Amino acid sequence: MENNDLKEAIEQDSNNKLNRQKVLTNALSISIGIIFSVIVLFALYVVVKPQLSNGSSFVSEMFTEEQLQRLEEAARIIEEDYLYDYDKDKMVDGAIEGMVNSLENPYTYYETEEEYQESLNSGANSKYFGIGVHLTYDQDNDAIRVLGNVPDSPAEAAGIQAGDVIKKVDDIVITIDTYMDGVNAIRGEEGTSVNLTILRGEELLEISVTRAEITDNNVTSEIIDNIGYIRVYSFGIGVYDQFKEAYDDIMSQNIEGLIVDLRNNPGGYVKDTINMLDLLLPKGDVLKLVDKSGEETVFKTYSDDEIEIPLAVVVNQNSASASEIFASAIKDAKKGVVIGTQTFGKGVVQYVERIKGHGAIDIVSAQYFTASGVVIQDNGIEPDYVVEVEEEYKNSSYIPRDKDAQLQRAIDYIKEQL
Repeated sequence: MENNDLKEAIEQDSNNKLNRQKVLTNALSISIGIIFSVIVLFALYVVVKPQLSNGSSFVSEMFTEEQLQRLEEAARIIEEDYLYDYDKDKMVDGAIEGMVNSLENPYTYYETEEEYQESLNSGANSKYFGIGVHLTYDQDNDAIRVLGNVPDSPAEAAGIQAGDVIKKVDDIVITIDTYMDGVNAIRGEEGTSVNLTILRGEELLEISVTRAEITDNNVTSEIIDNIGYIRVYSFGIGVYDQFKEAYDDIMSQNIEGLIVDLRNNPGGYVKDTINMLDLLLPKGDVLKLVDKSGEETVFKTYSDDEIEIPLAVVVNQNSASASEIFASAIKDAKKGVVIGTQTFGKGVVQYVERIKGHGAIDIVSAQYFTASGVVIQDNGIEPDYVVEVEEEYKNSSYIPRDKDAQLQRAIDYIKEQL
């Protein structure tokens, strides 16, 4: 059933694209006000107030004296005038979250201690409870974008497609501020349901999906016309071992060429990606990481082995992050070609920084450059051969073989090299 109120809001948002930044700024100003009010509770009761009462001046590396005075004034107002009791720890969590949200970067976000522990547990193995969908932030729609589904997952069974835009998760209307809340809400206990409001083209859909235990099946493989075909759905946990097993098995069958399909692959672990490239490429630089201070880290391949048969990598607009690293490395090393459409353009690296045992910040700390110097972020990787598929299959996880123009072009390329 359509959610008319939400649909009307979406249409209004589309008609006011030029005002979107202003709206975001106004909304964020509320968060920032909360941030300052709560930060001062820290400053006032831990550092500032004792020093001020002793007649000494406090010097902060982060705030000017004028800013500290504003913080102190805000804290005084809350402490002296606020009618109700309040939980200072909860306010601190909200303040940190607001501070991070004010950066307006979807790849930088705050996790409470509970969320952090949950992410540790879910990241410890390849199983978790959810619907089996790969997600990212959609800046154009200020929503969650589906990059792809885990094979045989509840999301796939419910008909969710790559390219779907999730505007609402249960009662959470998605914005840049609620993006991570929405992502976290999609997971849950096995057997429970999550209701998604999805924008697909011009159509607004309501889809209910029942959560289940998800095992990331990252790699499948087969032989097509004596050409090896390996599909990598995600560079998630265990992907290198899964890829190597499939690669060794296929290569033992005297194939004439190899196709690696990265369509709708959202990325994952860079280390495993480099190890996979080490099976295919000669020794050399494949990736450069540059942090805020300008310090560079170069990733290399070291193996004496390299693939000696024709190689094609298939990508699309939903191939992101590690997929783009993989494709660009093959292209730059001239060991194969990239076929499909321009990739997503996600080329930043995040790390998790703990906050004194009370949650953590997932923060963007550097960006990647390809070996040839291309900035992946917001640009993506341009294929050697641009090939579109029919519109109805553009974001599909499964395309009938006789309709798959991108895969067929990869097969043709391999045969042309023989």
